[in-house]
Parts: sequence; structure tokens; C-alpha cells
Amino acid sequence: TAVVKAFCQTVRNGGYKAGVYASKSWYANQLNASALNGYCIWVAQYNSSCTYSGKYDMWQYSSKGKIGGISGYTDLNIKGNVDMNISYTGY
Repeated sequence: TAVVKAFCQTVRNGGYKAGVYASKSWYANQLNASALNGYCIWVAQYNSSCTYSGKYDMWQYSSKGKIGGISGYTDLNIKGNVDMNISYTGY
């Protein structure tokens, strides 16, 4: 958590909005998420709903999305799939 906070502060000091992307499990078990107040929290949980109980600003719900005109990550052999996210904040 201390390293994440230091990174986010460095990003913020550069004049940018800082945020943290991690899985629901990482937020629940590896990070002190309450210490990350003030930073954008982006939770990855591939599910029909996000069950993370903390505050979050974005939710990545799938890696199998299909968007017209996007062919996917061919270098990773993930043909045609894209990550799908919902933002609950305005950018």
C-alpha cells in the first residue's frame, strides 16, 4: 500500500489524476484500500455485478467484449476480445 500511495502521489505531483487498478481479491487481501482515499479505484472482477464492498470508481467486468472495428490483442493471441469497463465518474 505504501508503494502504491507513493506512485500515485508522484503521478499527482506531475499534474495528472492518479488511480489504482487491481482485482477484487487484491483490494480485499493485499492492499489497505481505505488508505487509498483520494485516488481513483478501478476494480477488476469478471462477474455479472461487482461485489467489492469498498468504494470504487470503475469496474472491469469482462475481458471478452466485442466492439466493432477492434480486432483485439493479436500479439497475445486473444483474437477479437477487448476488456469491458464501467466508469462511475465523469472524465
